[in-house]
Amino acid sequence: MLLAVLCVGIFLVQLDVTVVNVALPALRLDLHTSLAGQQWVVSGYMITLAALLLICGAAGDRTGHRKVVLTGLSVFGLASLGCGVAPSIEVLVAARAVQGVGAALLLPGTLAVITDLYADGAARARAVGIWAGAGALALPSGPILGGLLVSAFGWRAVFLINLPLIGAAIPLAVRLVPAREPGGPAARSRLVLNRAFVGSNVIAGLMNLVGLGTILVMTLYLQERLGHGALRAGLELLPLFAPLAVLGPVSGRITARLGPRLPMTAGLLLGAAGSACLLLVRPSSAYAVVVPVELGLGIGMGFLTAAVVSAAIASLPADRAGFASGVNNTARQAVGALGIALYGAVVGSPATSAGFVRGLHHLAWIGAGLWLAAALLTWLTISSARPDGPEHDRAQPVETTTSGLEQSG
Repeated sequence: MLLAVLCVGIFLVQLDVTVVNVALPALRLDLHTSLAGQQWVVSGYMITLAALLLICGAAGDRTGHRKVVLTGLSVFGLASLGCGVAPSIEVLVAARAVQGVGAALLLPGTLAVITDLYADGAARARAVGIWAGAGALALPSGPILGGLLVSAFGWRAVFLINLPLIGAAIPLAVRLVPAREPGGPAARSRLVLNRAFVGSNVIAGLMNLVGLGTILVMTLYLQERLGHGALRAGLELLPLFAPLAVLGPVSGRITARLGPRLPMTAGLLLGAAGSACLLLVRPSSAYAVVVPVELGLGIGMGFLTAAVVSAAIASLPADRAGFASGVNNTARQAVGALGIALYGAVVGSPATSAGFVRGLHHLAWIGAGLWLAAALLTWLTISSARPDGPEHDRAQPVETTTSGLEQSG
């Protein structure tokens, strides 16, 4: 039951990344806003989330993760209500920024509670897989659920739908989330970065750089090149999104049994093959030609996400779980945003058929190359030991340190 409550938190955080996109045309008409206003409705949430992840993760280590999760649920719920009743675009953008604060508390907080709850490394890896699957499930749910809500009830429903979920989650969290003695100032006296911690976060960043960048160009291809509507394009992206949700728990079980290196390597190789399939796209190609791209990336990220998160969390002491989660999620969000910018710049305008396809071919080499490099980095930095095995060590002696981080820690 507690794991289900924590999965509600990650589901809501990820859902509000995508669900709002299909509501933008309706809120533009209702609130009489410009394209810039629409963009700020999306970016106000994302910027705040990315900026505060590290701070909120470390705050949980100092004050207790139970308090952070409860605060995050409350802030997210109040901000969702503010979004749903916003009378103007300015109020909506401000409420979205506050939503980002709640999300920044929930994302590392829920993962840190899992670390507290499951002392056994194998059980923790399985739980992280379920947590990652819940977050991945929100990605395809966003466009589909958003389209249904906007069609039936209007754009405000995409925010108000959060309230019953949070209303059910808060009393359960009060009852079920255990209190843990916070680490205090002495537990933040020195930050040690070991090889596995650095490697897992670099790999997580590369995963999102290629993954989110590919989602962008696939959306442009389906809607701008093939002329498919938003709902149809969302359904056509299911071969990418569905494996993410289905394989998260599977990856968690494999990680628990065999350690993170194997599922990470398998996921990266499959993802590299998926990226390489962009070379098959031609100016006259139909939807079927990008299905191998979607399946390769979707299955690859499905195996990779839970394993790389488990590797990052397991590489630091348990009392640094919030910080470890904050760093990992910051790496994924920040480098993922860079990937969106990079892929958009390389692919160019969809209006030019030959140039767009040429850009996809360039991205095939870039994506495959980055994920193959990440596979090599996995073998250089990530242990093959099981999470609960005798060879597994959460904090090996210092491999890498940075003086600035040591001082801030």
